[in-house]
Amino acid sequence: MSNLRFGNNCDIKEDFMTTIMSPRLRYYDNLVLHIPHAGISGLDSTCWIHKLSLLNEVRRWTDWYTDVIFVPDDVTSLKIHSIIATNSRFVLDMERLINDPLEKEGQGIIYTSFSGVHREVDVEEKKRLMIRYTAHQEELKSLLNEHSLLIDCHSFPSELSDVDVCIGVNDDWSRPSDFVIGIVKEGFDRQGYKVRVNEPYSNSIAPVTNFIYSSLMIELNKRIYMNEDTLEVTSGAKLVRNVLRQIYGILINHSELT
Repeated sequence: MSNLRFGNNCDIKEDFMTTIMSPRLRYYDNLVLHIPHAGISGLDSTCWIHKLSLLNEVRRWTDWYTDVIFVPDDVTSLKIHSIIATNSRFVLDMERLINDPLEKEGQGIIYTSFSGVHREVDVEEKKRLMIRYTAHQEELKSLLNEHSLLIDCHSFPSELSDVDVCIGVNDDWSRPSDFVIGIVKEGFDRQGYKVRVNEPYSNSIAPVTNFIYSSLMIELNKRIYMNEDTLEVTSGAKLVRNVLRQIYGILINHSELT
């Protein structure tokens, strides 16, 4: 039997408030890399009208090589998990939300329109795709715990911005501390990259769970690691990969009182 005794209601309230207001040790015991847009499979089975017209958009908006650049070789020793969508975003976009605002433009979870190119999706195909989407989201959530940092891994076309590296964060419970954001920013700053927070993109994926964790997006300008005309990797890819590896090593050992 427990020896716990309750005093009056005032005492209970004071004890409770003391507990929740006390500094809490925040640390990361695993990093979860979410890579939703590196895949190119599945396009042949989709009903995009004028597929040739779509190819230019696929070349431009696929996050080429992010499944290689963001994932280090020593994931086990670094306590890193990754979840990578192998299908093209033009088949099924694992980054989108249920009732996503972009649904109105035909660019929700299942794209039906993109840059004037249209796609037909019947009811049965939509059901199959949504089952895959749900499974992906559940797998992602299964990798998380209250000491996780979810890193949303992306790249963007160079003509959109002169920023080399964009760090995206949400303005809610999932936002990491300024110190953690600073670790990521400084890691790239030291190598001479132009880094901005929430520019040109903002926010980061953060599926709802029954616990609180941190989420942060890293968007790489494609020019720093690849040739966008030939789609070939350049020597810059190795440097970016090394910088990310160093950042991971610092984050996985980081702790602070919150």
